[in-house]
Amino acid sequence: MNGWRLAAIVMAFAGAPASAASVVIENAWVRLPAPGQKVTAGYCDIRNEGDAPATVVGFFGQQRVEMHETRTRDGVARMRPMRAVTVPARSTVKLAPGGKHLMLFGLDAARASETLTLRARLADGTEIAVVFEVRAQGAGKVRGRKSAGAPEAK
Repeated sequence: MNGWRLAAIVMAFAGAPASAASVVIENAWVRLPAPGQKVTAGYCDIRNEGDAPATVVGFFGQQRVEMHETRTRDGVARMRPMRAVTVPARSTVKLAPGGKHLMLFGLDAARASETLTLRARLADGTEIAVVFEVRAQGAGKVRGRKSAGAPEAK
């Protein structure tokens, strides 16, 4: 391959969005709902190892999942839905209590297992399977489970 052709290929991909292979989702956990409740929150770290921004447009599973952000203004915390989470190149965005997080609807505490699998969908349509540890209220720090950025078949 001549130098011009290689340069053209590199330039064509230089502005491309990050691929699923460059996105790693780790430290994923879901708080077990309180008895009688079916709504809970989920958290994780979204790491972009690529050279371009990566955008997560949603998480999907057997339960309805929404991305939310809590912001405090004038001493009052307000939760608002988010349409997407953009992770800058070579950066990590944390979904954590008191900030960006997931809301899961329909998770029955009586049927909860030790893990829950959701799919993170990127802006380009690729999906990443993410295993969330289900933790009891007040449980300790998550053990660092990783979901590599290999896309999952739809």
